[in-house]
Amino acid sequence: MDSPVTIAAVQLSSTDDLRQNLATCRRLGEEAGAAGARVIVLPECFAFLGRKEGDKMVHAEVLDAAAPGPILETLLALAESTGAVVIGGGMPETVPGDTRRAYNTAVVVAPGKGVIGSYRKVHLFDVDIPGGATLRESDGTCAGDSALVVAAHGLRLGLSICYDVRFPEHYRRLWRDGGANVLLVPAAFTAHTGAAHWHLLLRARAVEDQCYVVAAAQWGQHNEKRRSFGHSLVVDPWGTVVAERPEGDGVVLATLDPELLAKTRRNMPCGEHAVTLGAAPPVKVVSL
Repeated sequence: MDSPVTIAAVQLSSTDDLRQNLATCRRLGEEAGAAGARVIVLPECFAFLGRKEGDKMVHAEVLDAAAPGPILETLLALAESTGAVVIGGGMPETVPGDTRRAYNTAVVVAPGKGVIGSYRKVHLFDVDIPGGATLRESDGTCAGDSALVVAAHGLRLGLSICYDVRFPEHYRRLWRDGGANVLLVPAAFTAHTGAAHWHLLLRARAVEDQCYVVAAAQWGQHNEKRRSFGHSLVVDPWGTVVAERPEGDGVVLATLDPELLAKTRRNMPCGEHAVTLGAAPPVKVVSL
């Protein structure tokens, strides 16, 4: 990163009304672009959030910029109208030959270039939380198997989605192998787990990899079964939350500072000290 770059995290409360969700994304995305955002990040499930995992299948799309479905078409149009790189933080992508499951895919589009990359969520959220939600993402979602870093406007954007944030090795690969300096975490974090761990996990990922973290979140009551935590935010490489929106539809804006990034990495040279797993000493286990 050679110069400051403004980035936006969009927050909304999606439902099973695809048309309304996409209209909200367009409105908030245009607001972010008008405020000077060069990169606009939409949350996971920005286009559709149903009552059951299988509900999204009717809206699953092939990522073909030449013949886009309504979700991809919205992303492409938003990139063109704002001049910004737009990240659709998680949409249902068709899995060839599978009528039961879709990929949960973050799609990166740029004005004049169409789709420049996509990341399929690797870690799937299958949980039964006492006193909280019971969710089985794998019932309707096929896991991805690769990582992605996108270079844009001097940034190196490392992609992830929601539950990935609990797996630090994913982000270490983005930083170590992909040179990421900004980690994107679009999410639909449950209200129960978000209250306990959202800020903690995002700040930890920023500190341990000395990157900015940009987290675009769902918020509020989506239906009778699902409520999301909200708190879209931006964390700097020292772990400080520099911008946040606790609830409500809106845009979180932050200007990423290359001097702060360089100073943090220079003063605390963790990158020079990190031991890769292949070179690490073996773990010895002893028993009494």
